[in-house]
Amino acid sequence: MGGIVTSTLAKYVYHHPMIMDQYDIRAWVTISQDYSIPSILSQLLASLKGKVERVERDSLKVIEAEMLEIKKNLSGRRYLIVIDDIWSVVAWNHIQWLFPNNHNRSRIILTTRLMDVATNAAISSNIHMMRFLDDVQSLRLFQDKVFGDQDCPIELQSVGEKIVKGCGGLPLSIVTVAGLLSRIPRTPKLWKQIEVNDGQLGSILSLSYNHLPLHLRKCFLYMAAFPQEYDIRASELIKLWVAEGYMLRRYAFETVDLLAEHCLEDLTRQSLVLVTSRKIDGKIKSCRLHSMVRDSCVKQAGQEKFLLPVMDYFPTPILRRHFLPQVLQNHRRVSVSWHDLNLKDSGHSSCTTCIICIPQRGYRPKSSVQNFTSLRVLHVLRRNDRSYRELGQVFELSNLTYLASNIPDSIVPPAIAKLQNLQSLIIYRSDVRLPVEIWSLRMLRHLIAFTFQPLPLPKRATLSLVHLKTLSMAIDFVCSEKVVEMIPNIKKLGICYSQEKFGSGYYCLGNLIRFHRVEKLKLEMHHGSYVPRLIYLPLSLNKLELSGGWISWRDMMIVGSLPNLQVVKLKNHACHGEHWETIEGEFGNLILLLIDESNLQRWTAKSSHFPRLKCLMLHRCPYLDEIPHDFGNIHPLKLIEIDDHKNIYNIYIGKITKMIPCEVFLILFQT
Repeated sequence: MGGIVTSTLAKYVYHHPMIMDQYDIRAWVTISQDYSIPSILSQLLASLKGKVERVERDSLKVIEAEMLEIKKNLSGRRYLIVIDDIWSVVAWNHIQWLFPNNHNRSRIILTTRLMDVATNAAISSNIHMMRFLDDVQSLRLFQDKVFGDQDCPIELQSVGEKIVKGCGGLPLSIVTVAGLLSRIPRTPKLWKQIEVNDGQLGSILSLSYNHLPLHLRKCFLYMAAFPQEYDIRASELIKLWVAEGYMLRRYAFETVDLLAEHCLEDLTRQSLVLVTSRKIDGKIKSCRLHSMVRDSCVKQAGQEKFLLPVMDYFPTPILRRHFLPQVLQNHRRVSVSWHDLNLKDSGHSSCTTCIICIPQRGYRPKSSVQNFTSLRVLHVLRRNDRSYRELGQVFELSNLTYLASNIPDSIVPPAIAKLQNLQSLIIYRSDVRLPVEIWSLRMLRHLIAFTFQPLPLPKRATLSLVHLKTLSMAIDFVCSEKVVEMIPNIKKLGICYSQEKFGSGYYCLGNLIRFHRVEKLKLEMHHGSYVPRLIYLPLSLNKLELSGGWISWRDMMIVGSLPNLQVVKLKNHACHGEHWETIEGEFGNLILLLIDESNLQRWTAKSSHFPRLKCLMLHRCPYLDEIPHDFGNIHPLKLIEIDDHKNIYNIYIGKITKMIPCEVFLILFQT
């Protein structure tokens, strides 16, 4: 990302005496975003000749002559070329042929903010990812720039550490702030007034933003709504972008969700978004903005009147009480706190179309958005402590396309039928009771709660939710043929059962196979002893999670035969029995296997039964004496994670260290 001193590191290498002695000739060329071939050639040739002057000439004959001269200068000599700040794969493709392979250990260094450029240019895996400085390194850099060889005065140490902490490990930010502090009197009072972000840093970060196409700019600026250091769930962010209409399909086979995933990956490749966690299949699970990037994002979003993070611009309740009514009348998208929505004069706006609401711990007012008549998106951030507050009258807002919030009680009123544009309904509550009118929401794509009570079915069989992709978690869900026909395109399905009526086939689980598009299936069983329940599963599954007694180990071929299955999680004695024996042809595409709480004692398997397994996790399996010995021959296997219940690691460790390649990481943890 901008400011992480990639170019500074390259200059250090380029000018190092040992490097200078190793090469016959060196050259440095800076490309940047607005490049031209004549400019690159003239820079490169001037650098090779040791000249400062660079004159760009567009004559075709001149260009050809410079190309020949460059190749002549490099031919047969050991050279070091630095291509600094390159933004385009095309630019690299235009110039890479100029550098002959003399088989004498010549080298080319590229610096870029874009992963696509790096991977395209790298012949092997010689990519060095720049890291943020840790706290110790940051403080050392700061003190060196401000005080030199002197020690930091005691009265400035505390405020200095806070300033450095605010820089988030970004070297340019630290150096910029240090340069400012070194020019003013060294008093705690003045230091406390220093802003971390300034024009120099902002202009550097803006380069990355200006490089984005229009739709990515919208996606990026939208992230200003989330608080600093907040881990954003990728699934929620994608739903928000889709609800806002930022994803435009160019081809019939594209889906808006997939396009949104690609947009998020693009922003990470542009070094604007940090990935905080990924799923086992490599997709982004959560992300956030670096504090410096967020400052720039907030500023840009405000300048363009795209989105206003109210608490950033008006940090005190007094300021918000005074300015918020006017702000809401002039901004379509805002992020606010619970308290802001409770202000007497702020709850009226015909302009606001999007509210991102930030809960405040320890503060639980009754808030309302019923007077935001144009509201299309209402997203209340989720807190880990589940201290959600409800927003009244949300089901009266007929323009809503996205709703994620708590509700006053667990009963959704029939008035939900007014939300004919609703695409996503996410309720932070358990045992939610939906009215039969839910089936009239023809645009609904995602229906999510902690748990839903059994869905009421309409009398008219013609009603269906053809766009519904997600249903989770439904209690005692009956998979009748009628229900299958009513949600034919479901992709993610979560069900939990608490009654024992399977003997009579009451829940029709055999019809699960009729969900031809389901990719993720989660089945939970509560308060029930084991009886065989699974016979058929959808062939389209790539992720399966079972909790409670569902299947015996000897019948696991039902799971293993699924051709697209990549992730299997077996929890809370999901499988019955003591011995599991796999056979050839099963689990051909499995990447992750989790067994959490099981009575399994013997596991008979070969490496060829799990040819693509990358991650094996065994939690609370006290009777399992060993992992199959042949697993040491599973070449993709990178992680084995086990617990130490009853010192089981003493049994595993001796065998694992002999059979598992050194690149496999073994994690032992306590339950």
